[in-house]
Amino acid sequence: MISYHDIATGLQDLGLNRSTPVLAHISLANLGEVKGGLNTVTGALLATVDNVMMPSFTFSTMVIPESGPEENLMVYGSGRETNLAAEVFSHDLPSDMPDSEASEALRGYPGVYRSGHPVFSFTGLGLDVALVNHPAEDPYAPISELRKLDGWVLLMGAEPSANFSVHYAEKLAGRKQFTHWALSAEGIHEIPHYPGCSDGFHKLHYYMQEELHTVRVADSYWHAMKVDTLLNVAVALIKEDAFALLCNNLNCPRCNLERASIKAQYSHQWRPESQT
Repeated sequence: MISYHDIATGLQDLGLNRSTPVLAHISLANLGEVKGGLNTVTGALLATVDNVMMPSFTFSTMVIPESGPEENLMVYGSGRETNLAAEVFSHDLPSDMPDSEASEALRGYPGVYRSGHPVFSFTGLGLDVALVNHPAEDPYAPISELRKLDGWVLLMGAEPSANFSVHYAEKLAGRKQFTHWALSAEGIHEIPHYPGCSDGFHKLHYYMQEELHTVRVADSYWHAMKVDTLLNVAVALIKEDAFALLCNNLNCPRCNLERASIKAQYSHQWRPESQT
């Protein structure tokens, strides 16, 4: 059974401390049995790190329009019934993402601030500066601000696929992303830069090398990395190999569309050698 001391020691061994701003992805299910449960996990985290934010994503706000851009992996006009069940985003709307127990617990803390993106909102303590400006057209604004603050990403039992910051690297590298739509109190918002598949993100850990800090606590592995280093390595990797970090599932529609986009770009750039 994992104790408060085990969690605090693990976080410190990752190189985190009170002055480290952190974007935390926590999978409570993967941590194993914790003495005191969720309260122990969040308590140890907040005792170790002063400034923390977590994803509070709300996919239930999304709607499907009648028409839109091509190659967007969306059947336009198919949401006439499901759109009626869509939630309107508010700062009180619970997250419906998997493994949201920790972020929901943080959202209930006094003094927290939640950003206003209708799908990809973040909840944070002591990181209002990174969250106050989070428009629908920029899902990655908090990560960009966290980078300026020399922040870190923490994967606490969470899989590499949960590392949302890698999607920001994909955007910076020019990789194809998608357009979705979501509801807020102001109406329907277009959500550009909607991310693709994340099942191949585990491949990035090899290239992080010593910049990836890893500890094992009981049966779960925890990882921490600087946001700036993560983005620099991922962007460089994608620019060197346009197919990098795509998943290996040949039936994945998102990665297959990305592959088709890359191949089309290469074919447009190809020119035959001049004949002498």
